[in-house]
Amino acid sequence: MRKRFISLSVSLLLLTMLALPAQAASANLSDSEALLPVDIIIDQDSREIRKVYDLSPNTDPAMLPMEAFERDGSRYECTDILREVVIGSETQTITQTESVDSAKKDMEIILELLPQDKETTTEDGFSGTLHLVLDSIKTEPSGYGSSTKPVTATRSYPNLASADTNHLPKTITEGGQTLKLQDVLWQTDNTYNADDYEIGDRFTAICTYGGSKSVSYVTGYTTTANYTGEVYRTGVTVIRYTVIYTGTPIAPADPEPVTEEEPPQTGAGWPVMTALGLAALAAGVGGTYFVMKRKERMSYEETADNRRGGADAHHDDGHDGHGGRV
Repeated sequence: MRKRFISLSVSLLLLTMLALPAQAASANLSDSEALLPVDIIIDQDSREIRKVYDLSPNTDPAMLPMEAFERDGSRYECTDILREVVIGSETQTITQTESVDSAKKDMEIILELLPQDKETTTEDGFSGTLHLVLDSIKTEPSGYGSSTKPVTATRSYPNLASADTNHLPKTITEGGQTLKLQDVLWQTDNTYNADDYEIGDRFTAICTYGGSKSVSYVTGYTTTANYTGEVYRTGVTVIRYTVIYTGTPIAPADPEPVTEEEPPQTGAGWPVMTALGLAALAAGVGGTYFVMKRKERMSYEETADNRRGGADAHHDDGHDGHGGRV
């Protein structure tokens, strides 16, 4: 009786602990950030999933995610990989900048240097015809030079008493340049009064000043312009990989055999829970055993009392009979 009660209590305790929520193992479904499928085809009847990837010819196919995963009660594993070369044409719109040099900033001359259309081939193998964008034409000086040129100025000084250069300024400023006196032309002017008395000659000096200055000039011009158009390339565009996964149903896990010596462990908290469970089990078993023993003792005492009571009664009856016979 005691052994059966202990076994029943242990079974209930283990079932309670196994019923606690356990952390399920999640499937590893993480794909590479750089590789995402362009299409996913699911065939539930055949338990087959196909993931399609379009990669450039320079991408290593070993980077394709091929890890097994679980879905809808089945475990899918990579069983095959298909490779397909997709050949087609690619189109791009590109802009190229051209530059030409000219001696003058003359649009007619510049347009003769810039053709309206130009054929081009890029380093990536694209080719096509580009067209000149007139609004993009810009012309700027490409260089400067300098030269020295003479500078002259003329000054007139009238009504001088004598033809003496000491009365004339030796330098003047013209346009920010200092010019020196280089030549003088004298003119006389005779005047008379009403009584024919000669007053005297008056002089006018016409002076020429000269010097030099440095002048900068543009040596040439550079014109830039943009050409825009669509270019084409024919060849291998992408490599298409199809990763095939085949699924198999996941069988329910068989429960582990339960033994008193080695109870199943479900996590880091098992020792504490086991200790608490065993303590509760011991208390329950001890209390039940105490109640059972008490009931057995009471039953035994009642049976003994009944036996003693019957014996006493029988003894009394026999005594009265014996006394009567005496």
